[in-house]
Amino acid sequence: MPAADRLLRLYPRAWRERYGDEFLALAGAGPLGPRQTFDVVCGAIDAWLSGDVRRAAASGRAATNHGGMQMLKSMLACERNAARYTVRDALIAALFLIGVTFLLTRLGQAASASGWPATGGVLTQFGFLVALTLSFPFWIMKGQPWRAQAAIMGTTLVFLAAIGYW
Repeated sequence: MPAADRLLRLYPRAWRERYGDEFLALAGAGPLGPRQTFDVVCGAIDAWLSGDVRRAAASGRAATNHGGMQMLKSMLACERNAARYTVRDALIAALFLIGVTFLLTRLGQAASASGWPATGGVLTQFGFLVALTLSFPFWIMKGQPWRAQAAIMGTTLVFLAAIGYW
């Protein structure tokens, strides 16, 4: 896994200048675990998309509603292997995954039967991947900033749509 100093480069310059030393002190010298790496990447996405975080870092004061060192401390201070989701969350994600996959597969079959075989094939073949991506907020991205969730999920869905169109 990457070391914290490499992950620090993902953040905007103002954020790095304001919080970089504290970030490195909190993260430690060794490599971060997979969950911590994912959390830091999501925090970087949120820092780039959140005007509040960028303004706070540039002015040298703490961010008021999210981001900054408080967010970083909560990401890095958590137990390395602690899951943030419950059995209930996993069941919701599984039901969502199964339901959306079934729905998209049926829509694909209906589109094929209606004379749209290419659209039907894409819906049928990509149904599971779309459902998996849409289930992220219930499990793998639970607790992440909504901007990071939207960016990662949106990029993934656009990528899948481009592959399907191609």
